[in-house]
Amino acid sequence: MYAKRGRGGFRAAGSSKNTFSKKRSSPENDEPAPASKKAKGDAEDEPLVPQLDTDDDKNPFVALKANGTRRVTVSDFKGQTLVSIREYYKDKDSGEMKPGKKGISLPIDQYNAFLAAAPLLESVLTEKEEKVVRPNYDGEAPQPAEAEEGGDEQEGGAGGEDEDEEDEE
Repeated sequence: MYAKRGRGGFRAAGSSKNTFSKKRSSPENDEPAPASKKAKGDAEDEPLVPQLDTDDDKNPFVALKANGTRRVTVSDFKGQTLVSIREYYKDKDSGEMKPGKKGISLPIDQYNAFLAAAPLLESVLTEKEEKVVRPNYDGEAPQPAEAEEGGDEQEGGAGGEDEDEEDEE
């Protein structure tokens, strides 16, 4: 006979090894809850301004996290251009950022299909009341909030309605 264990594993019933050493706290317990893993990376909460950079292999990439552990990279493999979204890690010996197992590489036809699906995905996210920033492909790359001292003026960034009205005239 087997008993279900956490994370999908099983253990023999009557096994003396207890994998769960802590009991659930009762509602009367006034101890504060432990900090979640999200609280560890406060720097990730700050808005990231996308910048084109180059990795050690001379491939252009844009970091999706401030610490550079998630990147979108354009590279060539066996004569095919790929757009990769991948987790990176810092090598302990050399200190270099290296690609990890987690990620996906899209050939150009699949990348184009993904971009074509973006408006559909945006409509779903908008229905869920998520904030979606639409890029301005005709303007300059968005600047960090600190650099924008002009206040209401915005070059690039998340524009949308204003540019559409100008195009219709």
